[in-house]
Amino acid sequence: MKIKPIMESGGVMRFHTMTGTKPQSVAEHSWGVAIIIRHFKPDASADLLMAALTHDCAELVTGDVPSTAKWVNSKLKEALDEIETKVEKEWGIDFKLSSEDNILLKVCDSLEGMSYCVKRANQGELEAKLVFYRWAEHLVKIIQLSSEQSAYLHSLEQQIGSASYEKCK
Repeated sequence: MKIKPIMESGGVMRFHTMTGTKPQSVAEHSWGVAIIIRHFKPDASADLLMAALTHDCAELVTGDVPSTAKWVNSKLKEALDEIETKVEKEWGIDFKLSSEDNILLKVCDSLEGMSYCVKRANQGELEAKLVFYRWAEHLVKIIQLSSEQSAYLHSLEQQIGSASYEKCK
């Protein structure tokens, strides 16, 4: 494992394109993803937890490209995925997960980002509500959430307040 770049990657900032939202470090985000995974799967494997802690490390090379850009440009997403896969192999953080664990990682990655949006919105950063609702809309389109995951998402929706996605546009 290439420890130096992995450790450095924790300083990459997320939400840097959202002018009204305080950036979040990859380290803070990845820790949150691992904690949420343990919430949903108390017996999570070491590989799944390590994948959670390192899933955005390659952003030290690519930068944090906003999800919305990848959602609307499949060629961009494919190029970034290719680079990130190569970096993860070179750095020794290409963990082999079951398809179930890969889905859980994706869900928890999204839920942590949405949790951060709740925190920022509750600090008065209203732009975070828009990000939250875009994320929720995308997540429920691409993944069938378990009842426990849906309940977690619903609790986040309650925490972010009564503003609807339409009101945030």
